[in-house]
Amino acid sequence: MGILRFLSGLYYAGLILILAGIIMHISGIDSAPWLFAAGLIPVLGVRIYNFLIAPSHRKRINGVLMLSAVFLAATLAVIYYGKSYWVVFIAISAVLDGYTSFRKYT
Repeated sequence: MGILRFLSGLYYAGLILILAGIIMHISGIDSAPWLFAAGLIPVLGVRIYNFLIAPSHRKRINGVLMLSAVFLAATLAVIYYGKSYWVVFIAISAVLDGYTSFRKYT
């Protein structure tokens, strides 16, 4: 198994854990921040790795993805401290990810 395939699987597993953490937080389950954090670690790691190995013409897009991951980390902090505006950081992260999804890679 190649390293890129492994990192892709790890990345998608992290995204699933983040989604599960969000759903658990909405449901009021106390362990939601821990599941969210478990998903955030591989997502943030893969995005940092992609930024570091990216060619110069893709650094900007990978930088936007890293910023999106930082907003996910801010979401984790806000959820951990029990604030109600955590969804704002999720929305910002979703907008940034959407922007990069529809951006033309050249």
